[in-house]
Amino acid sequence: MHALIAIDSFKNSITSIQANRIVAKRFAAHGITATQVAIADGGEGTVAAWLANHAGGQAITASTVDLAQRSVTATYGYFATEKMAVIEVAAASGIQFVTTTLTPLATNTYGTGLLIKDAIERGARQIILGLGGSGTVDGGAGILRALGYRFWAADGQELSMTGADLSRVTKIDDRHVLPQLAEVSFISAADVTNPLTGPNGAAKIFGPQKGLPVAQIQVHDAALAHYMTVAAGAVSAHEGDGTAGGIGFALRYFLHARVCSGFQLLAEMSNLKTKVAQANLVISGEGQVDDQSFMGKVPIQLSQLAQAAGKPCYLLVGRQKGANETFAKQGVTAVLPIVDQVMTLDQAMAQRPANLERMADRLARIISQS
Repeated sequence: MHALIAIDSFKNSITSIQANRIVAKRFAAHGITATQVAIADGGEGTVAAWLANHAGGQAITASTVDLAQRSVTATYGYFATEKMAVIEVAAASGIQFVTTTLTPLATNTYGTGLLIKDAIERGARQIILGLGGSGTVDGGAGILRALGYRFWAADGQELSMTGADLSRVTKIDDRHVLPQLAEVSFISAADVTNPLTGPNGAAKIFGPQKGLPVAQIQVHDAALAHYMTVAAGAVSAHEGDGTAGGIGFALRYFLHARVCSGFQLLAEMSNLKTKVAQANLVISGEGQVDDQSFMGKVPIQLSQLAQAAGKPCYLLVGRQKGANETFAKQGVTAVLPIVDQVMTLDQAMAQRPANLERMADRLARIISQS
């Protein structure tokens, strides 16, 4: 019996690599061999997954700033032979830096831009930018400023391009852009298709979870529309521009990025389809599965691959919301919540490795005896 194990991270508690190892260890104890594939969708764990699955990479730790311009260090992946860097927006500009008093009006993505600049100066000529887990709604202006774009207000003041500056910008100057930028190709790794503005735009859909007050949503949406008009001449509803608080727009319009599914990029790089076909069963999962999982989340994309190959697929999760029948239609054999006793959320988070190990052992016993 051989299993393919490709579990997404359990946010803030278990990485994809750790989860895979825990399950593989219990499976091995029951005679089930396993192939492990670290997996991510462009958010948390993307860099680690690329480094684990793609030979020739190294982890680069660089000095940068967080979304409030506080000094931090962040790590990205660099593949020297291919002149390729893999960077997570969340590393420097992630939602983990947001506080109850820090709203998108005071933050930007400048720190992510510094990581991109560091990679380019190191020699990168292809940059894959994972857009998941962002904590800003600045239209990607901070990234652009770090790469040499300059933003001016009507009174001649140069703007730092926090969210509050979006409505003030009247001129964007590209004369001081990093010279090497013309040689660099960008890939946006994300599955979000929201436009920059409007009822499904970055401010309305993603602003509140990043701390944007409800009273500011319409105002901020108008500010994003103004910024887009100054940059591109008009407001458009281009799919994906609203990704990561509008970083999708900056990457598409200014940096001519190609948009790809973060999961699909990893799947192709790790030859995942073939590995599914070679396995007897597939194991995936993440912290929670719910209705949003059917909008391109990793476990469901894996279950769909398993379904196409005629292989059973089990999801080990922290929590399930939604009917079993709905998951079954997407190729899920069973969703198995790993919490096996009454406990608080904090306890469940702290005990996730042990809970996952016990569930993996129970599943392995069932499989090995079937």
